[in-house]
Amino acid sequence: MDLNDLNFLPEWDESRYKLGPDDAAEEWRKGPARAIAKAMYKQWREVFGLVIAFAENLADDGEESHPASTKALIYENVMIVAPKIIGAISMDLYVLKMENAAHIRANCKQMMEQIGFAVLMGWADEDHKNVIEEGLQKFRELFRQWVSTFQKDGYEDDWGLFL
Repeated sequence: MDLNDLNFLPEWDESRYKLGPDDAAEEWRKGPARAIAKAMYKQWREVFGLVIAFAENLADDGEESHPASTKALIYENVMIVAPKIIGAISMDLYVLKMENAAHIRANCKQMMEQIGFAVLMGWADEDHKNVIEEGLQKFRELFRQWVSTFQKDGYEDDWGLFL
């Protein structure tokens, strides 16, 4: 992989999230959440590039080795977050927004556990891990603001998870 192409996550495309004529009255309610989601996505792009660079530096001998397995797990986790952000801002149901937020949190935690394991095993540099953690902390602060904009609705979660 070319080092110049490590961050292949696309930029935020505002045209995808414009409200239609029927939704214009909802702009006052949805606008702040979308603005935070945009900032959060932008921060995720930074974290994404750092994580991809980290993973690309792990040994990958083409075999089923432990570093290669760890790299694959890191890739699985890092690739989930952006679609979950986009999915959550594209829907109105509280339960579905919370479900996407829970996936984001779980994948970030698992990703950092795998990164920490790679450092523990001596396959990667702790300084690189620390830079990722700093970027993730900024992302987490935006995430907390974003989740606070979710409005509960009358839809009942048939699994009883997000009440």
